[in-house]
Amino acid sequence: METVAAPGRALPKCKLHWHVLFVHFPISFFGVAFAFQILHLFTSPACFELATNVTLIAGAAMLVPTIWSGWRTWKSNYRGARSMIFRRKINIAFMVLVFSAALLGWRIISFGAFVDVPYSPAHWVYLAGNTLLMAGAVAEGYYGGRLNHH
Repeated sequence: METVAAPGRALPKCKLHWHVLFVHFPISFFGVAFAFQILHLFTSPACFELATNVTLIAGAAMLVPTIWSGWRTWKSNYRGARSMIFRRKINIAFMVLVFSAALLGWRIISFGAFVDVPYSPAHWVYLAGNTLLMAGAVAEGYYGGRLNHH
C-alpha cells in the first residue's frame, strides 16, 4: 500500500504485510472454538456447540488467505528457502487445513450424533479434533515467532 502526498510534500511509503495481518485470525478462531467446545461439554448449552461450529468454519476459511499470503511472502522475501523451519511451517499449515476441512465435514455429516447429548463420544472426538487444531496453531505460532524474533 503506497500513500500519495500533495505536490511538494513527501509522505512515507507504507507496505501492507498481508500474512502478518491474516495469520492471527485462524489462531484466534481455533482457540475460541476450543474454548466453546470445552464450555459446551461442561455446561451443556447448545449455543456453545453452535459457537464452536461457527468459529471453526471461520478459522478454516481464514486459513486459505493465510496460507496463500505466507506462501507468497516465503517466495518473495525468503526466495523459497528450504530450511527446516519453513518446511515445518508449510507442512503444519497444510495439515491443519486438511484436518480442519475433514473435521468440519465429519461434523456436518454426523450431525445426528451431536443432538442434545453433550457427553456422547462424538463430542469428545470433536473436542480432540479441536485440540489438535489448537496444537497446530500453537506450533505455527512458535515457528513463526522463532523465524521473526530469533
